[in-house]
Amino acid sequence: MVKTVNIESELAADMDRVWHLMQLPATFLYLCRGLFGVPALAHRTEPMRAGELGTGWLMAFHVLPAYRHTIEVRSIDEATHTIRTHEYGGRIRSWNHTLHVEPAGPGRCRYADTIEIDAGWCTGLVALGAAGIFRYRHRRWHRLIRSQVSRQTPNTRAEFPPR
Repeated sequence: MVKTVNIESELAADMDRVWHLMQLPATFLYLCRGLFGVPALAHRTEPMRAGELGTGWLMAFHVLPAYRHTIEVRSIDEATHTIRTHEYGGRIRSWNHTLHVEPAGPGRCRYADTIEIDAGWCTGLVALGAAGIFRYRHRRWHRLIRSQVSRQTPNTRAEFPPR
């Protein structure tokens, strides 16, 4: 039994900027901050690469070890601005995640997360939790963009917001 969760947002940012941010582990950690952390990514600065595979602890609320989570970056498509991962761990047999961004007008873009989830008999519950997590992540995307805009001046470009 597979369930699909799709969450989309229109962001007040240029698509190229969001595409750049999508590829950074620091962005992932920022978007999830408050819900969970991934210590294995804490000091990672280089962008994701297609073909990467990693496993690490997912820490609920940054302190409670939830389970070991594996992420395989299946593709990073510059032409379509799409990243695809295959993930699993704990009760989750398969978590296929597609991240996509496209232009939505001058200085705006549409960002989407689509997750196909198979967690056996827990699939419905996991999908419900995923919808909540991704709504939270999308609120954090808006906060990230607002922070980026407020920190920029005509001669500088903010790289990442403070905690």
